[in-house]
Amino acid sequence: MSEAGWEKVCEAAELAEGRMKGATLGEREVVVCRTKEGLHALDNVCTHAYAKMDEGRLRGVRLICPLHGASFDCRTGAVLGAPATVPLQTHEVRERDGAIEVRLRG
Repeated sequence: MSEAGWEKVCEAAELAEGRMKGATLGEREVVVCRTKEGLHALDNVCTHAYAKMDEGRLRGVRLICPLHGASFDCRTGAVLGAPATVPLQTHEVRERDGAIEVRLRG
């Protein structure tokens, strides 16, 4: 673990625009998405039914669950499409010294 709770997820070069990467930080599953708007980090488990979001699709800023097609805004975690009704938790994310790092919230 680096300073003040920041944890390395991957090398920045490993995550191209339009791609996502899942990681386990402690006991928390997170997914990092790189869009035209930048980096975004969220919980990696759909709030509707257990499915890993990094196994779904990323279309612009829309993160789509592979199980039932629920979709979320990867910038805010807000629900964009049913059947989910509860947003995904977001986390702080940054690119530093060639690495992508996440600091968990909540």
